Amino acid sequence: MKIAIARIRSYVIYQEPLNTVLDSFFENYIRWMNDNPQHEYLTYNVTFDGTMPKRTPDSIKNADVIIIPSDSEFRYHGQLQMDPRDLEKSENHMNNIREYFTNKKVIIWRSDRGDSKELYENQTLKNIKLKSLNVIDEIDFSGNIHGMKYHFIKKLRKQDLFKPSKDIDFGYWGKMKPAEKNEREKTLRKIYREEHMKKVLIGGYPSGVKRNNKWIKDWYKLYPLLKNVRSTICFNWLDSKATTARYIEALAMNIIPFVWKDYDSDNTFNIENFQRVNEFDELKKNIYELRNDNFRNDLLNNCKKNYKKVLLSEENYYQEFKKKMDNCL
Repeated sequence: MKIAIARIRSYVIYQEPLNTVLDSFFENYIRWMNDNPQHEYLTYNVTFDGTMPKRTPDSIKNADVIIIPSDSEFRYHGQLQMDPRDLEKSENHMNNIREYFTNKKVIIWRSDRGDSKELYENQTLKNIKLKSLNVIDEIDFSGNIHGMKYHFIKKLRKQDLFKPSKDIDFGYWGKMKPAEKNEREKTLRKIYREEHMKKVLIGGYPSGVKRNNKWIKDWYKLYPLLKNVRSTICFNWLDSKATTARYIEALAMNIIPFVWKDYDSDNTFNIENFQRVNEFDELKKNIYELRNDNFRNDLLNNCKKNYKKVLLSEENYYQEFKKKMDNCL
């Protein structure tokens, strides 16, 4: 078959882990391609050799199967969080390729609750009759497919010759999400205003919050900014049962991940009671308790031990990925 991988919005130059949000998928895909030389592989707005990606509509037109690594597709629909000029430009690109999806097998790699199968059916590929539409979801894997990041960041951490000082109370890296009752926004505002709390804020934040840096995808740049952090907070969006990469990234950096209310409501990550907070005052109290190094280290060891009950090896993540890709085909 002819199989095209297509970044329909922003481009990806993939060469190694820790340089893009969906590296856990991409790293497994490279191995899967090598294991399946019988197929012809095409690209749209993606490269694997370091060259600048190109939008090549013929790749979509000629493909039997189209893989979409989905990253914040929801931001292009409904409650927008982007410049209307960027939206118009992106939609013009979509208009050039949308009809080529007709009668094709489409596989979505999902790493955001907002990027649902329904979004693609009713919005992104509306009125397009597909042969099939399958989703490989980050939470379809034990410990989340981004358990791969635990292994990636652990290797990165070993390259650091200096022991982290762990003298920053709180760190957060990410972006705001729409329609979540403003709990994330309100909580981060309160943290920002907590004058006695030392903090690092990276990414997109509401007005009035001064960040330390804009959003960074490259972990070789992000890690030095976060390595001295003691704690972070994980919020959920749309699906209380879901888990997120931030929890895993935090543990890999020896950061305690607190979770907000019913995050991972089935407790697949075996989250400690102390980690789960329901209001800001409780979160603040627990953050300050982590200034006790002995207590923090004991808690961290328990958190890691609990997560490793569901964490797979890189090999086993690949085997699960392989099964899901083969089933989609």
